[in-house]
Amino acid sequence: MSANPVTGAGYLLEGIRLIASPGLRRFVIVPLLVNILVFAAGIGAGVVWFEGFVDWMDARVPSWLQWLDWLIWPLFVLLLLILVFYGFALVANLIAAPFNSLLAEQVERHLTGQPLEQTSGLTRVLKGLLPALLDELRKVIYALVSAIPFLVLLFVPIAGPVLWFLYTAWILSVQYADYPMGNHGLKFREMRRRLKERRLLTLGFGAATAGLSMIPVLNFIAMPSAVAGATAFWVRELRGTRNYQGAHESRVATRGVLLVIDQLSGGIRGELREGPHQGQPLDQVSTEDLKDLLARWYHTDVASAEALEVYLERERQQTVSRPRHAQRPETQHPTQAHRMASEEARAVLGLAPEAGPEDVRSAHKRLMQRLHPDRGGSDYLATKINEAKDVLLG
Repeated sequence: MSANPVTGAGYLLEGIRLIASPGLRRFVIVPLLVNILVFAAGIGAGVVWFEGFVDWMDARVPSWLQWLDWLIWPLFVLLLLILVFYGFALVANLIAAPFNSLLAEQVERHLTGQPLEQTSGLTRVLKGLLPALLDELRKVIYALVSAIPFLVLLFVPIAGPVLWFLYTAWILSVQYADYPMGNHGLKFREMRRRLKERRLLTLGFGAATAGLSMIPVLNFIAMPSAVAGATAFWVRELRGTRNYQGAHESRVATRGVLLVIDQLSGGIRGELREGPHQGQPLDQVSTEDLKDLLARWYHTDVASAEALEVYLERERQQTVSRPRHAQRPETQHPTQAHRMASEEARAVLGLAPEAGPEDVRSAHKRLMQRLHPDRGGSDYLATKINEAKDVLLG
């Protein structure tokens, strides 16, 4: 996997392309409007204030010095860009934080085919409003405290401005990467650790975002583009290739566990999505710990328990005996409580959004040959695969 700044900058370009996707446009509207209104208000207020300042100065400066207007205006424009970029960008992100998190969720769903959770978009925004605002304030404090040494060094010729730009690139990457990573419950310290592991990519993405934010008119799309780009960065780099859906891979997710199935070999891997081992690949968690988690899920999350059973039986060769209280009634469909969405169905079958009916049938046949209960497979997975086919074929 490439680890240079150019690749990092490419994620911002991908973000610009993503926000133009038909399925994502409606989630861009609020962040885009917030960005336009805040930046327009900031620039307008700055121009009005400066014109008043120039009139005040002209009334007190001799006429032969009024040529200074031509010197002051370019300096003002540069100062305004800096103030609007740093000040109003923080305000815009603070206001739009819950909607940026929703946009990041939808972009990840678009890229992976797998929703993060089953709550609706509006419910998620309302539920996450206060935590998102508090998280934004935490990032603002982090940015202000981190800026102190770079402000001191800013007066050092050549090196000072370069260091300041690198600081800006880092802060912007932290700012926008927090939305997709925060959706997965990662703490602020863990976010920064993962970004440091991809330092060059991170600085490249942040530098591109800083450049776009300082271009008039184009800076209006900077915020939603950076959120979408940071989400692609998270899916493909920060989260790890193990979690990015590749060719001939199926994904079955519950609240607690994600299973990734190789359609050609039938092998299963994945990661835990909650609990003490959240974010860890299944093959890095001991069998005993997985059994402890399974016992807990029998009481709290039967769907996750069923998925974890499949992994333990097929990959760890463990015989699992489900307690009576965790048995589903025979008449109840395993997914009866939740109607599978088309995005989830495509993820289960490992299909791209543009896949047609023949692709659906081929993927279904390929998976059932590997995972049908009569061939040593799983009732749980077979049910998921059949339901995915039904959803996509109507």
